[in-house]
Amino acid sequence: MELEAKLAQNPGSEERRVRTLLGLGRRESNYLRLRRTRLGLDDFNTIRVIGKGAFGEVRLVQKTDTGKIYAMKTILKTDAIKKEQLAHVRSERDVLAESDSVWICSLYFSFQDRGYLYLIMEFLPGGDLMSLLIKEDTFSENMTRFYMAECVLAIEAVHKLGFIHRYIIPAFACSLQGYQAR
Repeated sequence: MELEAKLAQNPGSEERRVRTLLGLGRRESNYLRLRRTRLGLDDFNTIRVIGKGAFGEVRLVQKTDTGKIYAMKTILKTDAIKKEQLAHVRSERDVLAESDSVWICSLYFSFQDRGYLYLIMEFLPGGDLMSLLIKEDTFSENMTRFYMAECVLAIEAVHKLGFIHRYIIPAFACSLQGYQAR
C-alpha cells in the first residue's frame, strides 16, 4: 500500500508502475518462500515418472504428511549450469510462483539439495500437447484451431506477468509449418 501511495504521488509511465509492482511482488514472494517450512526430498513419495526434459524429469509425487498429489520437476544443477540456463530456470520458477492464472500451473514449493533443484507444482492430469500430437500424428483443422487458441491465451498470461517464453517463435514456426505441409 505504501508503494502504491508513492506511485500515485509521483506518477510515471504505466509500464514503470507495473514493473515496480511486479518487482515488489517478486521480493515479497521470495521473502514468504524463505519463511515457509523447509522441505526436502524425504517429504515426498514418488509414484511414477511422468515426463523427461532437457535437465531432468517430472514425477508424480505424494506429500507424505498430507497425502496431496503434486508434479515434482527435478532439475540437474550441473546441466543447467553447463548449458547456461540458470536465468531461464529462475524465470520459470518466478512465473509459476507469481501466477494465479488458469493457464499456468501453480508452484507450491521449491527447494534444492547438492545436485538438484525441485519444483513442486500443481499436477494437471491429461498429459502435454506434444504427447497428444505424437499420439494423433496430425491434428484436424478444428483441433489445431482449438489448441493454438489455448496456446495464445497461455502466452498472454505469461506476458501479463512481464515474461517472454524463449521457445515461442520456433514453436509457432514449426507448428504452422507442420500444419501447412499436411
